Amino acid sequence: MHRCRFVLVPLAALIAGAGLAQGGDPLDSAACRQALDALRVQEDQARAGAAGRDRRETAARLEPLRRAAARACLGARGDPPSPPRRLAQPPIDVPRVPLPRATVPAPAAPPAPVARPPAPPVVVTTCDAAGCWASDGSRLQRFGTNLMGPRGVCSVQGVVLSCP
Repeated sequence: MHRCRFVLVPLAALIAGAGLAQGGDPLDSAACRQALDALRVQEDQARAGAAGRDRRETAARLEPLRRAAARACLGARGDPPSPPRRLAQPPIDVPRVPLPRATVPAPAAPPAPVARPPAPPVVVTTCDAAGCWASDGSRLQRFGTNLMGPRGVCSVQGVVLSCP
């Protein structure tokens, strides 16, 4: 039963298509050629006398011929939808909507400055005959009883260095 349906449906479509194809092309029909010729004659006359006529009058006279040509050549059924009667519309007046005022908060007091913790003191780590090494990685040259650092003479109080 199912195989029969699969064979009958395409067969019916082929028969229907063949029946439509036998009707011929409507663009090659005599009615189409006559309607197009009548339309061309009227359009040529409208172009020749276009200076003295109103465009609306010319369009109104050609419109029925154009519809007849469309029906004969394209097989159109019914008239096309009518154009909109009003293209331009007046502007729409919309009342202004007041926006709520934004409340600005009072400026906050600037934050209190954060005190930085003091840097750890620089201490002498090791010494030799020529000088000492400090905990910050600098080399201090021996200058008599004092040590000379990169920025000048340093004083030693125990193991803590005080350099300018």
